[in-house]
Amino acid sequence: PPVSPPALVRPVDTPAAALALPVPLVDPNDPDAGFLAGLSASAPGELISALEAAPGQGVETRLRRVRARLEHGDREAALATLARLDRERPDDWRVVWCRGVASLVTGDFENAALAFDAIYDAFPGEAAPKLALGLCAEVLGQLDNAAEYYRLVWATDPSFVSAAFGLARVRLASGDRAGAVRTLESVPESSIHYTAARVAAVRARLRQRTAAAGDVPFLDDLTAAAGQVEALDAYGLDPARRERLSAEVLGCALDWILSRGQDTARPVTGGQVLLGSGLDERGLRFGLERAYRTLARLAPGGEERIELVERANRYRPRTWV
Repeated sequence: PPVSPPALVRPVDTPAAALALPVPLVDPNDPDAGFLAGLSASAPGELISALEAAPGQGVETRLRRVRARLEHGDREAALATLARLDRERPDDWRVVWCRGVASLVTGDFENAALAFDAIYDAFPGEAAPKLALGLCAEVLGQLDNAAEYYRLVWATDPSFVSAAFGLARVRLASGDRAGAVRTLESVPESSIHYTAARVAAVRARLRQRTAAAGDVPFLDDLTAAAGQVEALDAYGLDPARRERLSAEVLGCALDWILSRGQDTARPVTGGQVLLGSGLDERGLRFGLERAYRTLARLAPGGEERIELVERANRYRPRTWV
């Protein structure tokens, strides 16, 4: 049977995305507020021990313990604590939020959406419930709804960069490649996620792109992607990631050139260069060989290094020397 092509967008890691949602601030009136403020960040296992030894076991401490257990992968214990809280305080919005997060982590997406919808009704102006509902809609396959929630968050509060990544994911999954690229490129330079967004924009332009010979929009995307890779040098893109990204761009360009059949030896346009390589089969093969040899030098292990050298040799064009 034919093999299905890989999905254009990788499925979101729902538990990780759920635990990356905003964490509600601790109620300053909670009797354990001072204790919780003094907790230093530590591994979930150590945090669980510290929370179990807390002088009090108020709502905030128990909620923190649920989260720590979810992070630690102890879902059964987390849900047991949460169930007790739910029976005692079913209308406490902090408990409802925690229920939504736990439901996402454990794959109960419909109940997660119900919990976050209740929070949204209570706090319609807040970005966090809209972000959570966007994630719920995305994992439920409701891409239009997900896009609208993510768009609302990103348009009103650009500090939620995860909304930009979410919006780009659902736009790409819906076939709106240009919209995904625009969203990723709207992340400002001042953001610590600027580099990641630009790397994602390069990949969104080119991933699983099929282009017929002479497809000028594809050439425009190749040129734009190459320009972004070069520009990222100024933003501290590490050498290994740069070379991997360069190899992706050059590989896409080579695939496009080879689609031109008998014209592969002729440059697409006179003297055009892509990441230092001529835009013809020979130039791109040399560029790919260079990129993979650089990656081999940077590889941490011998086995990976050998694989990268072999890949470089496969791309190397035939020469007399």
